[in-house]
Amino acid sequence: MQDKLKVLLIGSGGRESAIAFHLRKSPLLSELKVFPGNGGFSDQEILPPNSFNVLSKESVQSFLKQNPFDFIVVGPEDPLVAGFADWTAELKIPTFGPDSYCAQVEGSKDFAKSLMMEAKVPTAEYATFTEYYSSLNYLETKKIPIVIKADGLAAGKGVTVATTKEMAINALKEIFQEKKFGESGNQVVIEEFMDGQEASIFAVSDGDSYFLLPAAQDHKRAYDGDQGPNTGGMGAYCPAPVVTDSILEKVKETVFDRMFEVFRKKGHPYRGLLYAGLMISPDGEPRVVEFNCRFGDPETQCVLAMLDGDLLELLYTASTGKIQGIQASVKKGAATVVVLAAKGYPDSYEKNIPLNLPETLGQNTYLFHAGTLKKDGKVFSSGGRILGVVAYGSDLKSSVSQAYSFLENIQAPKTFYRKDIGHRAL
Repeated sequence: MQDKLKVLLIGSGGRESAIAFHLRKSPLLSELKVFPGNGGFSDQEILPPNSFNVLSKESVQSFLKQNPFDFIVVGPEDPLVAGFADWTAELKIPTFGPDSYCAQVEGSKDFAKSLMMEAKVPTAEYATFTEYYSSLNYLETKKIPIVIKADGLAAGKGVTVATTKEMAINALKEIFQEKKFGESGNQVVIEEFMDGQEASIFAVSDGDSYFLLPAAQDHKRAYDGDQGPNTGGMGAYCPAPVVTDSILEKVKETVFDRMFEVFRKKGHPYRGLLYAGLMISPDGEPRVVEFNCRFGDPETQCVLAMLDGDLLELLYTASTGKIQGIQASVKKGAATVVVLAAKGYPDSYEKNIPLNLPETLGQNTYLFHAGTLKKDGKVFSSGGRILGVVAYGSDLKSSVSQAYSFLENIQAPKTFYRKDIGHRAL
């Protein structure tokens, strides 16, 4: 490994703010640049706007030839699905993130389901359709509730858990007839509804072996008591007690071992982060809801607070060698993230809300920017999810309490946050 690494981080959310925070702690880091970044990054770290187009091979390679980096970490899924890691491999720049073949595990629901079937990974029964009327006929033969998914990337908005037949029909109409998700809706996956508690587990893989981060539980609904519309996530905590040691062993054996093995068989060893979104049934059986090809947000913000080790060393070694000798482990205790959002999110919401942020944080409390921007040295909101407040404590109760006591000091009009993050485990 090189003595020092000049690192480029791709992304602009709370996830990237958290990754950057942990990368900066590494003695291996010589310089960190981020693109496009947000209002929480220093001006020195952010590359100029329009430096390159993350979805264009020509643009990415042209920029990197003129601006060399030792290592690249890709936060969001879109560049990975487009082929970002393939383009940097051609330039021999180590990149944390899977190649475009492996990234299809998030880029196409049908690809992910067919791979799961081949690998015998436990998941929901499903069928895939390319037109409206055949999907409608299939729907008539199935029980409600049922899950309708646009096949491609839809910024987390392409999934409907239909609790009535009317909802299911409407979801199919939106995808096929109204083209709500464009080309992402050229195919639809219809799945059986799975009951239970959700959990997210991240595996950092070098293509051969992998390191598991602690299970987290996200809170998708906008309001307390799991009410309101689905969002990108209003908060999370880890470890999630629903994932017991015995369930974790099942997940290793029936999910991660099998998926990584099938990728190797396809000639595409999975190097990067594989995120398993799980449903744990009431009798303790884990099944896969979805896979993502990158760190989840907001879970990453609390999960990385539990890592005892050098994140940069772990990610760089996963991208260039074997991680088995890396000194990385999971801390005892618990971590929580609570998201501050703009009122109206996830529907229409106001932007440019002035944010009056406290100067100092408590011990083991961190503030990660997501939808923010800087104007004349002041910070304003620019997105629906504005900030993540993360607290690490000796147990879940203390970490939740720390996060909320800090949130009470933030002065920001027209914002809201859930007040019951972690309620299932408290």
